[in-house]
Amino acid sequence: MLRLFAQSAQVCLIALAGYNAVTALWGWRNRIAAQPGPRTRRLRVVIPAHNEEPVIGSILADLAANEYSSQETWVLADRCTDTTVQVAREAGAETAERSDGPDGKGAALAWYLDEHPLDADETLVVFDADNRVPSNVLSRIADEIDAGHPVVQCYLDVANPDDSLIAEASALSYWAGNRMVQLARSNLGWSADLGGTGMALTAPALTEAGGFSSSLTEDQELSVRLVLAGMRVEWLHDVHVNDQKPASMDIAVRQRSRWMAGKRVTARKHIRQLLGSGNMAAFDQALRLVQPGRSFVALLSGLFTVVAMVTLSPWLLPWPVWAAATAVQVLEPIPFLAREGVRGERLVRYPVLVLIAGLWAPIRFLSRRVEGWYHTPH
Repeated sequence: MLRLFAQSAQVCLIALAGYNAVTALWGWRNRIAAQPGPRTRRLRVVIPAHNEEPVIGSILADLAANEYSSQETWVLADRCTDTTVQVAREAGAETAERSDGPDGKGAALAWYLDEHPLDADETLVVFDADNRVPSNVLSRIADEIDAGHPVVQCYLDVANPDDSLIAEASALSYWAGNRMVQLARSNLGWSADLGGTGMALTAPALTEAGGFSSSLTEDQELSVRLVLAGMRVEWLHDVHVNDQKPASMDIAVRQRSRWMAGKRVTARKHIRQLLGSGNMAAFDQALRLVQPGRSFVALLSGLFTVVAMVTLSPWLLPWPVWAAATAVQVLEPIPFLAREGVRGERLVRYPVLVLIAGLWAPIRFLSRRVEGWYHTPH
């Protein structure tokens, strides 16, 4: 009985890897962008900021140089003790200062929208303080919303892949995931995930989904509630928002621990609703909430391959089965990364990503001890 249970669990793991490998194929095709619209839609840009004096000026300069005119830019200064507010005002942005209440970006955005509610014809656009954005970012967001997509998510690119091996591994993960997960879901007609920055929601869509929460992963929580409300997040693969990623192991572990803790809480709250909806997009969302990291699954498959080959254990599936599953998981992202234009020398270092994924287990353990928000330093 125990042997049957062990082998059934292995079959489920391989089935999960197969599901991810097959759905990723829909990410090969590029998305057709919406045609230019009137570009008169009112956009309210909000930048949550906690002691972002060193970086806030750059994104405000990018937005000031943007080609879109119907915009209003706010910096949401959340418990700042530096000169973030002064820098924002000097750059011409409106400012809202929060000094108390629950910690975290979601809580800050909820407070801001209570104080400064959106008009029915406004669209909320959220960027992080360390982002750099192209001159057409707001025009493209407006075009897509005018084309009938009430919620959109821009491509989250990595601004600092050369800072360290950790940053490069993060970049490779994002570049592969953007095409194999986000674009694939969008091409399938399902919902992409909100990324916490580079996202835009119309006022009715935000109201329908229940607004922002104080979750440790407010973007993921909102993504789930949008799916449950029958809405989808449209992925804008051609609109790149550059975002800084942690370059040190310490900061990366703290950030990912918060993500995993928030993901676990979100799954606990919504998994039954997602599975009970009878909707394939909701089922996919539920699966992504509960599955471990894809690179970790690939690493685990590789370990099973070696153990099965060396021991010939009857408790494990035959090693050729595990070897095939490992090969698919490790090799499939490479052509997708090449299609993204990733340089050859980075592709050679891609296997390092799988090794770094071995940290998933201790991070998962650490995430169980996470109770509050962690502000990633820039």
